[in-house]
Amino acid sequence: MPESQINQPQVKVAHAIRVFSYGGAEVLLREFFTTKEFKKEVISDVFVLDHIKLGLKDDVTPNIRNFYFYYITTWRFFFEYFKFLRQLAKGNYDVVHMHLPVAGWMGIVAKLFCGKTNFVYSEHNLVNYYTKYNYYISGWVYGLFDCVIYVSHEVGEVINKVRKGWFYKTKKGVTILNGIDTEKFQCTHRSELKPSETLTIGLVARFRPQKRVDRWAEVAAAIHKINPGIKFLMVGDGPSDDLLRETITKLNMNGVIELPGMLSDTFAAYKKIDIFLLTSDFEGLPLALLEAMSCGCVPVVSNVGGIKQLDFGGVGHKFDAFDPAAIANVIDGYTKDPGAYFDQSERARAFVIKNYSLTKQVNEIIALYRELIG
Repeated sequence: MPESQINQPQVKVAHAIRVFSYGGAEVLLREFFTTKEFKKEVISDVFVLDHIKLGLKDDVTPNIRNFYFYYITTWRFFFEYFKFLRQLAKGNYDVVHMHLPVAGWMGIVAKLFCGKTNFVYSEHNLVNYYTKYNYYISGWVYGLFDCVIYVSHEVGEVINKVRKGWFYKTKKGVTILNGIDTEKFQCTHRSELKPSETLTIGLVARFRPQKRVDRWAEVAAAIHKINPGIKFLMVGDGPSDDLLRETITKLNMNGVIELPGMLSDTFAAYKKIDIFLLTSDFEGLPLALLEAMSCGCVPVVSNVGGIKQLDFGGVGHKFDAFDPAAIANVIDGYTKDPGAYFDQSERARAFVIKNYSLTKQVNEIIALYRELIG
């Protein structure tokens, strides 16, 4: 911990987010709250706008002070929204840290009532892929944030490209890369695998439209056609869940792709996955990918967003064009060359350990809080 942070009062931070289920931003927050550095330096309250998606609530409550949630998505919207703003304003926070766009542009209104509080926003995605209402509303309010955190270099580059005058203007922009608890996310059983007999292709994600889970199923079908011994596991749920199931039925893959739903213990899922397949249209810096690689999963991923800037150095495979048959051949190749699988599995974990430490990210966030409050 930097010497400048020693013996200073704890920073009071309100974390606002729309849902608190199993998306990357939510899981990352959960990991923050468990670190000794964050618990020592920060007093955390969590504000969730949607009362339906609260899957991580029980995981975080032992490590924070208060947990609030609101019925924003019901007919009680205005009453609940006012209650949310009032609670933020009366909390006397040093920092309000908003995560993802809806919490960003809904939470920034509280700035009108607590002028001494610093408002920080974390941008986890590439804004040019947002829905129109999120894109434009976010662009109009960016200049109200005291600081915007970009979770990858490309997230920041996109902001610079779309900025026009006040639109996506930032008072202060900093890049703080997502980090992984590499001690927690590690598997020791890889050496016992027999890739020539079977591998499990997997995904752990919130099934949002940009994840293109329909394409994931298409790749699985192409793999199953050439190697019926390979297994498939898709852990998650979300808005694209119905699309996924329709696609699986259309491809005659019912019973072939295992769909356990969302699991609170993502590590248990990574233990079952040997190759992490990601077919997204866009990504910021996908936390699940880094967690999977820390567990030794070999990445086969679409070369989009922040993934482009991850120099795997010969580990796994990035694809620019979506070609299910070609991707299937790459994955099947690991069953024919077990040595390549084991080598790349080890190097996948080494890559994350070297470049994406959760401790580093947490300390940078804390240092930013203290810089803002002076």
